[in-house]
Amino acid sequence: MRRRPFLIASIAVLAAVIAATAAWAGPTVSGPNGNTQSIDSQIRPKKLSKTKLTPGSLKVRTLTTSTTDPAGVPVPAVHATIDFDRNARIYTKGLATCNSGKLQNQSTEVAERVCAKAKIGSGTAVAYLRAGKVYEVPQTVTVFNGVPKGGKPVVILHTYGTTPLQVSLVLEGPVSNYNKEGYGPRLDLDVPLIAGGTGALKEFNVKIEKKWSYKGEKRSFISAKCPNKKKLKARGKFDYRDGESLTAYSTQSCKQAK
Repeated sequence: MRRRPFLIASIAVLAAVIAATAAWAGPTVSGPNGNTQSIDSQIRPKKLSKTKLTPGSLKVRTLTTSTTDPAGVPVPAVHATIDFDRNARIYTKGLATCNSGKLQNQSTEVAERVCAKAKIGSGTAVAYLRAGKVYEVPQTVTVFNGVPKGGKPVVILHTYGTTPLQVSLVLEGPVSNYNKEGYGPRLDLDVPLIAGGTGALKEFNVKIEKKWSYKGEKRSFISAKCPNKKKLKARGKFDYRDGESLTAYSTQSCKQAK
């Protein structure tokens, strides 16, 4: 009888954790080679104007695993194409830029120092690394506004971790206006190989919420509207080193501000 209050409390905590995890987990897709992939995209605030772009923030989470590898290590992704809802916009005018060459093989501390004014977000990641056995290496992710290419904005993702082994990556890609199938902004990211391809990225979590002033007006890297359907969607197409591709989808609800 003495254990009952503790048991009830434990069940309640477990249920809360499961609920929180489920709320931040997109549907998982699986490929014939054993890779699994999911993506989740969340724009905040949840209450947005129906007709006018509202400044906000963007969270993106991707998760890649394997059903065939005993350690869960997937075939490494080499490219990711992420599409966001057509009601979302990206704005970069007046925002400082960073050259990705300054970030190669640098720690988070150095990266944030040399490109401080171009920082637009941060997050965490987990990398798999084989070195005799498989290690999970937690990563700190820092997001920067890159130097435009072909007139298109560029997003840079810098990752760095040292425990138990050092892993540092720089992912870079342009943002274009796809403007098809209900999607708008499209981010194309090249994903460098970890340790020649023996490692792989498992999880990526980033939040972008950069705001600044330009020509006397407040600006936001991310802004969005809530359409009549009151849904915002996203998708991610991931190309793996073995030639396989998987496309995962995410949908969030929004509310229309009066």
